[in-house]
Amino acid sequence: MEEVSYRAKSTLVSVSESMFPGISTSVAGKTTLRRGLGNEMVSSLPLQVLMFLNVIYFPVWLSILLMVTWFKFALLNYLYKFVLTTVLVAFSTIEIVRLYLGYLGNLKERVPELAGFWLLSVLLQLPLAAFLLFNTDLILVPIETAADIIMFIFIVAELFIGFFSLRTMTRHQAYRFHLQEITQMSNLEGYVNKAYSPDLETNKVV
Repeated sequence: MEEVSYRAKSTLVSVSESMFPGISTSVAGKTTLRRGLGNEMVSSLPLQVLMFLNVIYFPVWLSILLMVTWFKFALLNYLYKFVLTTVLVAFSTIEIVRLYLGYLGNLKERVPELAGFWLLSVLLQLPLAAFLLFNTDLILVPIETAADIIMFIFIVAELFIGFFSLRTMTRHQAYRFHLQEITQMSNLEGYVNKAYSPDLETNKVV
């Protein structure tokens, strides 16, 4: 009976640990609270929601742009036919890569991927979206303009939130790196710092 209880307890702790990393650890049947210094999650929920909605909206936007381009293509001159085709292909390809990097960087807390997502947004997607939205030589129609405005808002919002998320994640990674260095140098496992011990009496000045 004791063995069954121990297995059930171990299973519960294992499931809890996989769902909420850092919540607890089980050693030899004894569950102890983990301090989790530097292990808190810093993924951005607002950024994740924005990217989720962006992933859903992107096929809708692309369908509208392709349909409108099909009808107005004959009205464009040769230069803008080439430019519009190139911009749509480039925008669609970059958007897929950008959202993939954003998902990977935010969920797995990877700074390089999140930085790549932010750089693609500010250097490529924002200028391309502005070109599709504000260039009147493309013979814009109302449904196309409405679709481009929504996409432009998505990119701008992701830029602002992504910047703060990237800054927070970078600081957290640096903090965790320094904490690991201190732990390795001082061999802190099982060590109690007396300066922060609640049982330490108030130091007396001699």
